[in-house]
Amino acid sequence: MHTGNAFHVDVGQQQQVHSGFCAPRHGVLTVAVERRLVQMGVCVDPLHLACEDSWRGYLWCVTQQAHDEAPAPRFLIARFSALGDIVLMQPLVHALRAHYGPEARIDLICLRRSASAAKLLAALDDVHLIDRGTAEAVPTLKALGFDYLLDFHGNVRSRSLARQLDAMTLRVDKASFARWMLLRGWRKEPVRPFVERCFDVVRPFGVMPPSPESSGPDAWGGFQLGSVPKDVPEGHLALSLSSSQPGKHLSDEVVNEAIATASERNVPVVVYGGPTEAPRAAAIQANHPEVNVIAGDIDLQATTAALATAKALVTGDTATMHLGAGLGVPVGSVWGCTQPSLGLAPWRPHPDSRTFTPSDRTAPCSNCLLYTSPSPRD
Repeated sequence: MHTGNAFHVDVGQQQQVHSGFCAPRHGVLTVAVERRLVQMGVCVDPLHLACEDSWRGYLWCVTQQAHDEAPAPRFLIARFSALGDIVLMQPLVHALRAHYGPEARIDLICLRRSASAAKLLAALDDVHLIDRGTAEAVPTLKALGFDYLLDFHGNVRSRSLARQLDAMTLRVDKASFARWMLLRGWRKEPVRPFVERCFDVVRPFGVMPPSPESSGPDAWGGFQLGSVPKDVPEGHLALSLSSSQPGKHLSDEVVNEAIATASERNVPVVVYGGPTEAPRAAAIQANHPEVNVIAGDIDLQATTAALATAKALVTGDTATMHLGAGLGVPVGSVWGCTQPSLGLAPWRPHPDSRTFTPSDRTAPCSNCLLYTSPSPRD
Protein backbone atom coordinates (compact mmCIF):
# COMPACT_ATOMS: atom_id res chain seq x y z
CA MET A 1 0.00 0.00 0.00
CA HIS A 2 1.43 3.37 -1.04
CA THR A 3 0.34 6.45 0.95
CA GLY A 4 2.08 9.73 0.08
CA ASN A 5 5.81 9.33 0.61
CA ALA A 6 5.36 6.40 2.97
CA PHE A 7 5.58 2.90 1.63
CA HIS A 8 3.86 0.18 3.63
CA VAL A 9 3.80 -3.50 2.87
CA ASP A 10 0.92 -5.77 3.69
CA VAL A 11 1.71 -9.28 4.86
CA GLY A 12 -0.32 -10.59 1.94
CA GLN A 13 2.31 -9.25 -0.45
CA GLN A 14 4.82 -11.80 0.78
CA GLN A 15 3.72 -14.23 -1.92
CA GLN A 16 4.99 -11.85 -4.61
CA VAL A 17 8.55 -11.99 -3.33
CA HIS A 18 11.36 -13.95 -4.93
CA SER A 19 14.16 -15.61 -3.00
CA GLY A 20 16.95 -13.57 -4.52
CA PHE A 21 16.88 -10.82 -1.92
CA CYS A 22 19.43 -10.41 0.83
CA ALA A 23 17.52 -10.46 4.12
CA PRO A 24 19.36 -9.91 7.42
CA ARG A 25 18.43 -12.11 10.35
CA HIS A 26 15.52 -11.06 12.53
CA GLY A 27 14.48 -8.41 10.00
CA VAL A 28 17.11 -5.87 11.13
CA LEU A 29 17.87 -3.20 8.54
CA THR A 30 21.49 -2.75 7.54
CA VAL A 31 22.83 0.78 7.89
CA ALA A 32 23.29 1.19 4.14
CA VAL A 33 19.78 0.02 3.32
CA GLU A 34 18.22 2.12 6.07
CA ARG A 35 20.03 5.18 4.78
CA ARG A 36 18.85 4.40 1.27
CA LEU A 37 15.24 4.08 2.45
CA VAL A 38 15.44 7.47 4.13
CA GLN A 39 16.84 9.04 0.95
CA MET A 40 13.92 7.60 -0.99
CA GLY A 41 11.35 8.80 1.52
CA VAL A 42 10.26 5.28 2.41
CA CYS A 43 8.57 4.85 5.77
CA VAL A 44 9.70 1.63 7.46
CA ASP A 45 7.10 0.06 9.71
CA PRO A 46 8.91 -2.16 12.28
CA LEU A 47 5.78 -4.28 12.70
CA HIS A 48 6.28 -5.60 9.20
CA LEU A 49 9.92 -6.52 9.78
CA ALA A 50 9.23 -9.35 12.21
CA CYS A 51 10.11 -12.07 9.73
CA GLU A 52 12.35 -12.53 6.73
CA ASP A 53 9.46 -12.77 4.26
CA SER A 54 8.12 -9.38 5.35
CA TRP A 55 11.59 -7.90 4.90
CA ARG A 56 11.68 -9.32 1.40
CA GLY A 57 8.27 -7.82 0.80
CA TYR A 58 9.68 -4.43 1.73
CA LEU A 59 12.59 -4.86 -0.64
CA TRP A 60 10.23 -5.93 -3.41
CA CYS A 61 8.17 -2.79 -3.09
CA VAL A 62 11.11 -0.50 -2.38
CA THR A 63 12.95 -1.61 -5.48
CA GLN A 64 9.83 -1.19 -7.58
CA GLN A 65 9.36 2.31 -6.15
CA ALA A 66 13.00 3.11 -6.95
CA HIS A 67 12.41 1.81 -10.47
CA ASP A 68 9.53 4.28 -10.89
CA GLU A 69 11.38 7.23 -9.37
CA ALA A 70 14.81 6.63 -10.89
CA PRO A 71 14.44 5.41 -14.50
CA ALA A 72 18.23 5.46 -14.95
CA PRO A 73 19.63 3.68 -11.87
CA ARG A 74 23.27 2.83 -11.22
CA PHE A 75 24.07 -0.86 -10.78
CA LEU A 76 27.30 -2.38 -9.50
CA ILE A 77 27.62 -6.12 -10.13
CA ALA A 78 29.95 -8.02 -7.80
CA ARG A 79 31.38 -11.33 -8.97
CA PHE A 80 34.77 -12.49 -7.69
CA SER A 81 35.60 -15.81 -9.27
CA ALA A 82 37.01 -17.62 -12.28
CA LEU A 83 36.64 -16.72 -15.95
CA GLY A 84 33.56 -18.90 -16.51
CA ASP A 85 31.69 -17.24 -13.65
CA ILE A 86 32.32 -13.83 -15.19
CA VAL A 87 31.13 -15.09 -18.58
CA LEU A 88 27.86 -16.16 -16.93
CA MET A 89 27.18 -12.49 -16.10
CA GLN A 90 26.61 -11.77 -19.81
CA PRO A 91 22.87 -12.65 -19.92
CA LEU A 92 22.21 -10.44 -16.87
CA VAL A 93 24.21 -7.50 -18.17
CA HIS A 94 22.58 -7.78 -21.58
CA ALA A 95 19.08 -7.93 -20.07
CA LEU A 96 19.71 -4.93 -17.78
CA ARG A 97 21.01 -2.87 -20.68
CA ALA A 98 18.13 -3.87 -22.94
CA HIS A 99 15.66 -2.89 -20.21
CA TYR A 100 17.14 0.47 -19.20
CA GLY A 101 18.98 1.56 -22.32
CA PRO A 102 22.18 3.65 -22.39
CA GLU A 103 21.04 6.00 -19.59
CA ALA A 104 21.60 3.46 -16.81
CA ARG A 105 25.08 2.77 -15.46
CA ILE A 106 26.11 -0.89 -15.20
CA ASP A 107 29.55 -1.63 -13.77
CA LEU A 108 31.28 -4.83 -12.70
CA ILE A 109 33.79 -5.39 -9.93
CA CYS A 110 35.89 -8.54 -10.21
CA LEU A 111 39.37 -9.91 -9.64
CA ARG A 112 42.15 -8.68 -11.88
CA ARG A 113 42.89 -12.20 -13.07
CA SER A 114 39.37 -12.30 -14.60
CA ALA A 115 39.77 -9.05 -16.54
CA SER A 116 39.97 -10.86 -19.89
CA ALA A 117 36.49 -12.33 -19.36
CA ALA A 118 35.07 -8.98 -18.25
CA LYS A 119 36.17 -7.46 -21.58
CA LEU A 120 33.71 -9.77 -23.33
CA LEU A 121 30.68 -8.19 -21.63
CA ALA A 122 29.85 -5.57 -24.21
CA ALA A 123 27.04 -3.82 -22.32
CA LEU A 124 29.14 -2.82 -19.30
CA ASP A 125 30.05 0.81 -18.71
CA ASP A 126 33.18 0.08 -16.69
CA VAL A 127 35.05 -2.72 -14.92
CA HIS A 128 36.70 -2.24 -11.52
CA LEU A 129 39.56 -4.65 -10.90
CA ILE A 130 40.96 -5.67 -7.52
CA ASP A 131 43.83 -7.94 -6.58
CA ARG A 132 42.52 -9.19 -3.25
CA GLY A 133 40.48 -6.96 -0.94
CA THR A 134 37.85 -4.40 -1.90
CA ALA A 135 39.28 -1.48 0.12
CA GLU A 136 41.34 -0.23 -2.83
CA ALA A 137 38.23 0.22 -4.96
CA VAL A 138 35.81 1.60 -2.36
CA PRO A 139 36.66 5.35 -2.73
CA THR A 140 36.05 5.20 -6.49
CA LEU A 141 32.87 3.18 -6.09
CA LYS A 142 31.50 5.56 -3.46
CA ALA A 143 32.19 8.55 -5.71
CA LEU A 144 30.16 6.91 -8.50
CA GLY A 145 27.10 6.77 -6.22
CA PHE A 146 25.66 3.37 -7.10
CA ASP A 147 22.02 2.80 -6.21
CA TYR A 148 22.23 -1.00 -6.12
CA LEU A 149 24.89 -3.58 -5.46
CA LEU A 150 23.96 -6.82 -7.20
CA ASP A 151 25.90 -9.38 -5.19
CA PHE A 152 26.20 -12.46 -7.39
CA HIS A 153 28.85 -14.05 -5.21
CA GLY A 154 27.76 -13.88 -1.57
CA ASN A 155 31.18 -14.39 0.01
CA VAL A 156 33.18 -12.50 2.63
CA ARG A 157 34.63 -10.14 0.03
CA SER A 158 31.27 -9.14 -1.46
CA ARG A 159 29.64 -8.80 1.97
CA SER A 160 32.47 -6.53 3.09
CA LEU A 161 31.91 -4.40 0.00
CA ALA A 162 28.18 -4.17 0.75
CA ARG A 163 28.89 -2.80 4.23
CA GLN A 164 31.09 -0.05 2.81
CA LEU A 165 28.79 1.27 0.08
CA ASP A 166 25.71 3.46 0.36
CA ALA A 167 23.78 1.16 -1.93
CA MET A 168 20.96 -1.29 -1.52
CA THR A 169 22.34 -4.82 -1.73
CA LEU A 170 20.43 -7.54 -3.53
CA ARG A 171 22.07 -10.95 -3.21
CA VAL A 172 21.71 -14.12 -5.26
CA ASP A 173 20.44 -17.32 -3.69
CA LYS A 174 23.48 -19.61 -3.76
CA ALA A 175 21.29 -22.70 -3.23
CA SER A 176 23.92 -24.02 -0.81
CA PHE A 177 21.56 -26.35 1.03
CA ALA A 178 20.07 -27.74 -2.19
CA ARG A 179 23.54 -28.45 -3.56
CA TRP A 180 24.58 -30.05 -0.27
CA MET A 181 21.52 -32.31 -0.36
CA LEU A 182 22.15 -33.25 -3.99
CA LEU A 183 25.78 -34.18 -3.40
CA ARG A 184 24.75 -36.52 -0.60
CA GLY A 185 22.07 -38.22 -2.64
CA TRP A 186 19.19 -36.83 -0.57
CA ARG A 187 17.84 -34.70 -3.41
CA LYS A 188 16.91 -35.95 -6.86
CA GLU A 189 15.93 -32.88 -8.85
CA PRO A 190 18.74 -30.69 -10.26
CA VAL A 191 19.52 -27.33 -8.69
CA ARG A 192 18.14 -24.36 -10.62
CA PRO A 193 20.74 -22.89 -12.98
CA PHE A 194 22.85 -20.12 -11.52
CA VAL A 195 21.81 -17.66 -14.23
CA GLU A 196 18.13 -18.25 -13.48
CA ARG A 197 18.74 -17.49 -9.81
CA CYS A 198 20.55 -14.30 -10.81
CA PHE A 199 17.51 -13.21 -12.79
CA ASP A 200 15.45 -13.60 -9.60
CA VAL A 201 17.49 -10.73 -8.14
CA VAL A 202 16.63 -8.26 -10.91
CA ARG A 203 13.03 -9.37 -11.39
CA PRO A 204 11.62 -6.52 -9.22
CA PHE A 205 13.03 -4.05 -11.74
CA GLY A 206 10.98 -5.65 -14.48
CA VAL A 207 14.06 -7.36 -15.93
CA MET A 208 12.92 -10.81 -16.95
CA PRO A 209 14.82 -13.80 -18.33
CA PRO A 210 14.47 -14.47 -22.05
CA SER A 211 11.76 -16.82 -23.25
CA PRO A 212 12.38 -20.51 -22.47
CA GLU A 213 12.55 -21.28 -26.18
CA SER A 214 15.49 -18.95 -26.79
CA SER A 215 19.10 -20.12 -26.83
CA GLY A 216 22.56 -18.93 -27.77
CA PRO A 217 22.84 -15.25 -28.74
CA ASP A 218 19.05 -14.79 -28.57
CA ALA A 219 19.24 -15.52 -24.83
CA TRP A 220 22.72 -14.27 -24.05
CA GLY A 221 23.13 -11.20 -26.24
CA GLY A 222 26.34 -10.43 -28.10
CA PHE A 223 29.87 -10.66 -26.72
CA GLN A 224 32.57 -8.08 -27.40
CA LEU A 225 34.65 -10.09 -29.87
CA GLY A 226 38.16 -9.69 -31.20
CA SER A 227 39.47 -10.63 -34.63
CA VAL A 228 39.43 -14.23 -35.82
CA PRO A 229 42.98 -15.59 -36.19
CA LYS A 230 43.84 -16.16 -39.85
CA ASP A 231 44.76 -19.84 -39.35
CA VAL A 232 41.35 -20.82 -37.90
CA PRO A 233 39.20 -22.59 -40.54
CA GLU A 234 35.46 -21.97 -40.73
CA GLY A 235 33.26 -24.83 -39.48
CA HIS A 236 35.94 -26.54 -37.39
CA LEU A 237 35.61 -28.82 -34.36
CA ALA A 238 36.86 -26.91 -31.32
CA LEU A 239 38.68 -28.88 -28.62
CA SER A 240 39.14 -26.90 -25.41
CA LEU A 241 41.87 -27.99 -23.01
CA SER A 242 41.49 -25.02 -20.67
CA SER A 243 40.56 -25.56 -17.05
CA SER A 244 41.60 -24.23 -13.68
CA GLN A 245 41.24 -27.69 -12.09
CA PRO A 246 42.91 -30.93 -13.19
CA GLY A 247 39.66 -32.83 -12.58
CA LYS A 248 38.02 -30.87 -15.41
CA HIS A 249 40.62 -31.63 -18.08
CA LEU A 250 39.67 -33.66 -21.13
CA SER A 251 41.39 -37.03 -21.03
CA ASP A 252 43.78 -38.04 -23.83
CA GLU A 253 41.34 -40.74 -24.94
CA VAL A 254 38.48 -38.25 -25.32
CA VAL A 255 40.76 -35.91 -27.29
CA ASN A 256 42.01 -38.70 -29.59
CA GLU A 257 38.48 -40.00 -30.18
CA ALA A 258 37.19 -36.54 -31.04
CA ILE A 259 40.03 -35.95 -33.51
CA ALA A 260 39.48 -39.35 -35.12
CA THR A 261 35.75 -38.73 -35.51
CA ALA A 262 36.34 -35.29 -37.03
CA SER A 263 38.89 -36.73 -39.48
CA GLU A 264 36.40 -39.36 -40.62
CA ARG A 265 33.96 -36.57 -41.46
CA ASN A 266 36.57 -34.24 -42.99
CA VAL A 267 36.03 -31.63 -40.29
CA PRO A 268 39.13 -29.59 -39.37
CA VAL A 269 40.12 -29.54 -35.69
CA VAL A 270 41.37 -26.55 -33.68
CA VAL A 271 42.79 -27.02 -30.18
CA TYR A 272 42.02 -24.18 -27.75
CA GLY A 273 43.61 -23.42 -24.41
CA GLY A 274 45.50 -20.92 -22.31
CA PRO A 275 49.25 -20.57 -21.83
CA THR A 276 49.35 -23.42 -19.32
CA GLU A 277 47.80 -25.79 -21.88
CA ALA A 278 50.24 -24.87 -24.67
CA PRO A 279 52.69 -27.76 -23.98
CA ARG A 280 49.89 -30.33 -24.07
CA ALA A 281 48.43 -28.76 -27.22
CA ALA A 282 51.86 -28.97 -28.89
CA ALA A 283 52.08 -32.66 -27.97
CA ILE A 284 48.65 -33.27 -29.49
CA GLN A 285 49.71 -31.53 -32.70
CA ALA A 286 52.88 -33.63 -32.83
CA ASN A 287 50.72 -36.78 -32.83
CA HIS A 288 48.11 -35.27 -35.16
CA PRO A 289 49.83 -32.89 -37.62
CA GLU A 290 46.52 -32.05 -39.28
CA VAL A 291 45.31 -30.30 -36.12
CA ASN A 292 45.51 -26.49 -35.77
CA VAL A 293 46.55 -25.11 -32.38
CA ILE A 294 45.79 -21.67 -30.97
CA ALA A 295 46.36 -22.57 -27.31
CA GLY A 296 48.28 -19.85 -25.53
CA ASP A 297 48.72 -17.68 -28.63
CA ILE A 298 45.71 -15.34 -28.51
CA ASP A 299 43.65 -13.42 -25.95
CA LEU A 300 40.18 -14.41 -24.80
CA GLN A 301 38.38 -11.98 -27.12
CA ALA A 302 40.10 -13.45 -30.17
CA THR A 303 39.50 -16.95 -28.78
CA THR A 304 35.79 -16.18 -28.54
CA ALA A 305 35.76 -14.81 -32.09
CA ALA A 306 37.39 -18.02 -33.31
CA LEU A 307 34.94 -20.14 -31.35
CA ALA A 308 32.02 -18.33 -32.99
CA THR A 309 33.12 -19.88 -36.31
CA ALA A 310 33.19 -23.45 -34.95
CA LYS A 311 30.82 -26.20 -36.04
CA ALA A 312 30.87 -27.81 -32.58
CA LEU A 313 32.80 -27.68 -29.31
CA VAL A 314 34.09 -30.49 -27.10
CA THR A 315 35.12 -29.24 -23.68
CA GLY A 316 35.17 -29.85 -19.96
CA ASP A 317 33.47 -27.64 -17.39
CA THR A 318 35.32 -24.50 -18.45
CA ALA A 319 34.79 -20.87 -19.41
CA THR A 320 34.96 -22.03 -23.03
CA MET A 321 31.92 -24.24 -22.39
CA HIS A 322 29.87 -21.21 -21.32
CA LEU A 323 31.20 -19.16 -24.23
CA GLY A 324 30.10 -21.89 -26.63
CA ALA A 325 26.61 -21.87 -25.13
CA GLY A 326 26.40 -18.09 -25.41
CA LEU A 327 27.59 -18.14 -29.02
CA GLY A 328 25.08 -20.79 -30.07
CA VAL A 329 27.73 -23.40 -30.90
CA PRO A 330 26.67 -27.02 -30.18
CA VAL A 331 28.54 -28.01 -27.02
CA GLY A 332 29.61 -31.50 -26.01
CA SER A 333 30.54 -31.00 -22.34
CA VAL A 334 32.51 -33.76 -20.61
CA TRP A 335 32.22 -33.62 -16.82
CA GLY A 336 34.61 -34.88 -14.19
CA CYS A 337 34.94 -33.44 -10.68
CA THR A 338 31.88 -31.19 -11.03
CA GLN A 339 28.26 -32.00 -11.81
CA PRO A 340 25.93 -30.23 -14.25
CA SER A 341 23.02 -30.96 -11.90
CA LEU A 342 24.47 -28.48 -9.40
CA GLY A 343 23.25 -25.62 -11.59
CA LEU A 344 26.53 -25.51 -13.54
CA ALA A 345 25.42 -26.89 -16.90
CA PRO A 346 25.67 -24.72 -20.04
CA TRP A 347 22.83 -22.20 -19.90
CA ARG A 348 20.48 -22.07 -22.88
CA PRO A 349 22.93 -23.82 -25.25
CA HIS A 350 22.33 -24.86 -28.86
CA PRO A 351 19.59 -27.56 -28.99
CA ASP A 352 22.11 -30.08 -30.37
CA SER A 353 24.33 -29.79 -27.29
CA ARG A 354 25.05 -32.91 -25.22
CA THR A 355 26.31 -33.57 -21.69
CA PHE A 356 28.56 -36.51 -20.78
CA THR A 357 28.95 -37.35 -17.09
CA PRO A 358 30.96 -40.12 -15.37
CA SER A 359 28.87 -43.06 -14.19
CA ASP A 360 31.43 -43.84 -11.46
CA ARG A 361 31.92 -40.87 -9.16
CA THR A 362 34.72 -42.65 -7.25
CA ALA A 363 36.96 -42.92 -10.31
CA PRO A 364 39.70 -40.34 -10.99
CA CYS A 365 37.68 -37.73 -12.83
CA SER A 366 40.23 -36.78 -15.46
CA ASN A 367 40.67 -40.40 -16.59
CA CYS A 368 37.07 -41.60 -16.35
CA LEU A 369 35.66 -42.65 -19.72
CA LEU A 370 32.48 -44.35 -18.52
CA TYR A 371 29.60 -42.10 -19.55
CA THR A 372 25.94 -42.30 -18.79
CA SER A 373 25.17 -40.20 -21.89
CA PRO A 374 25.74 -41.33 -25.49
CA SER A 375 29.26 -41.67 -26.83
CA PRO A 376 31.06 -38.46 -27.86
CA ARG A 377 31.02 -39.92 -31.38
CA ASP A 378 27.22 -39.51 -31.57
